Amino acid sequence: SAANRRETAAAIANRAYLNTNVETIEGRMLGDYDNGLGQQWKDPHPMRFFNEGAVSFPYLSDGMWFLTQLKRWGLLKQEPDYLAVARQINRIDIYQLAASAVGNVALPGSEMRRSTLMDGKVWDGSNPAQYAASFAIKR
Repeated sequence: SAANRRETAAAIANRAYLNTNVETIEGRMLGDYDNGLGQQWKDPHPMRFFNEGAVSFPYLSDGMWFLTQLKRWGLLKQEPDYLAVARQINRIDIYQLAASAVGNVALPGSEMRRSTLMDGKVWDGSNPAQYAASFAIKR
């Protein structure tokens, strides 16, 4: 609810967490965005932290995407075994233990997901080396 989002924004704005004014983050929690150039909009997908487990699940494809960006920008000199590294970092086994301890946290049907990113590229983890090499701007 909007009231819960406002309360959460107030709690995490506190000095012990983000140390910022609540106004700095409350809008994003509510889906109110302003790009600073006069464009404002209401996003149907506001900032979320849990969303019944959908937000915090450590998808292997997400971990692999970060690795593609490290490769793209020259921070990885060789192609890693994207899936193996993602499995070591995104510990789904630990997430599953925590989810079962909490209860009522639905796990997704797959460890991978498909996303259309802001540049229009589709990422699904099926060919990370090709994806990393596909960018015109890279190092």
